[in-house]
Amino acid sequence: MLNQKKVLKIGITSGDPAGIGPEIIAKALNDLPDTSFVPVVIGSADFYRHYHNKFFRRFTLLSLHDKTDTPTDEFFVDVPLESPMPEPGKGTPATGRESLRYIDAGLDLWEQGAIDALVTGPVSKGLIERSGTHFTGHTEYLAARTGGDPFMMMFSEDYRVILATTHLPLSQVSSSVNRERILQVITAGNESIKAIDGAPVRLAVAGLDPHCGDDGAIGTFDRDVTAKAIEDARRAGIDVEGPFAADTLFMADRWKEHNLVIAQYHDQGLIPFKLLAFDRGVNVTLGLPLVRTSVDHGTAFNIAGKDRAGYSSMIEAIAVACRLVQGRRTAGL
Repeated sequence: MLNQKKVLKIGITSGDPAGIGPEIIAKALNDLPDTSFVPVVIGSADFYRHYHNKFFRRFTLLSLHDKTDTPTDEFFVDVPLESPMPEPGKGTPATGRESLRYIDAGLDLWEQGAIDALVTGPVSKGLIERSGTHFTGHTEYLAARTGGDPFMMMFSEDYRVILATTHLPLSQVSSSVNRERILQVITAGNESIKAIDGAPVRLAVAGLDPHCGDDGAIGTFDRDVTAKAIEDARRAGIDVEGPFAADTLFMADRWKEHNLVIAQYHDQGLIPFKLLAFDRGVNVTLGLPLVRTSVDHGTAFNIAGKDRAGYSSMIEAIAVACRLVQGRRTAGL
């Protein structure tokens, strides 16, 4: 494994090798001037030699259990292919299986103390499922391995949203959200934004029902549940307002008035976020013992291998991971 070092060690999984993950990692690390962290790229050495050899040659190559005392190297942890050489743009269950092996290797490194955070490249949930492993997303998979109660936050400098529920059918949302859950997500969001921004936090909570139930005319959930969770958070010293009707809370100028908005379910928060911050957004998993961030887009098989993929989200994902680790250390979390 990699020896402990004071400099941050950021593990970066390649995602599905047939997708744009390897390309955006290569572009992001070539473009990043930051020397305050050590990148630890996790993937197939043979794949990178074949498709990204110039980039690959800069790394010190390791297996999962190798050791090094060099504090400034960039490292590549090889997860040897168990399937034929992937072809960019042609995702298969085999490439889905390879992408899951990179995630597992990243978790192994974190458990060994070899990395301080994990940045994940884009994978195909469907291809991982078809490879034989149940997979609803990184968030749930990481939680099953590490423990904890995960929350999904989408982050950009101007717009931030955290979800009370993640990858659930809409029909299950109302039965999965309660006063305790809303208070938990408010608390987790408050702690994490403090760590990232290093400044006081202003939070807002979106209502579950249209117009927050119109004082009972549509529903009573936001009056009886959401509002009481907000009162609990205020008593705990958290600066939070709401509930607010989601159809106006996510308007750009109003959203910017808050450091973070709590949304009740996936599409309520992610549709406006991706409309406004898709090219620079970061997916952050909170509530776990490890720091994990990711790009906010998918594998983009249609452009993989064509040198057309934008990589600003990968740069931001790495930067936010560094900020969150440093902020947690400062706060003693």
